[in-house]
Amino acid sequence: MKTGTYKQIKDEKNNGFISISLYSSKNEFVKHEFKSLAPNWKLFEDLKLKKISEEKFITNYNEQLDSLNPRTVFEDLNFLVSGFEPVLMTDGSKKKFCHRHLVAEWLENNLDVCIEEYKTGRVLRKNGRMKKIENPTLF
Repeated sequence: MKTGTYKQIKDEKNNGFISISLYSSKNEFVKHEFKSLAPNWKLFEDLKLKKISEEKFITNYNEQLDSLNPRTVFEDLNFLVSGFEPVLMTDGSKKKFCHRHLVAEWLENNLDVCIEEYKTGRVLRKNGRMKKIENPTLF
């Protein structure tokens, strides 16, 4: 399983793309949606309008995630794309705060799985942000 942004999709016909955004994707290659992982409208708007901090968003969104069964969600996502690797997509940027990183953290922590970033590979995720893992050099 991976996470990614709609902007990363050029002309791929990967049937594993799943939108976990509140609003439907305008990207023609994203054929699936999983609204249970989208933040609720009020939470999304409050963060967007800066009525709440990212920390408050994280607390409330994690409560939403904790109301779900991570194993069931994982299985449902895999069933939805039947045979393709699920790629959880949002319109958030790679360098900014995004709920897809919270979803990835939640699944990784609860299921002991590794969720990479699409076209990036393994990343470190913390508090809704990601950082690419740099390969160490010998020199």
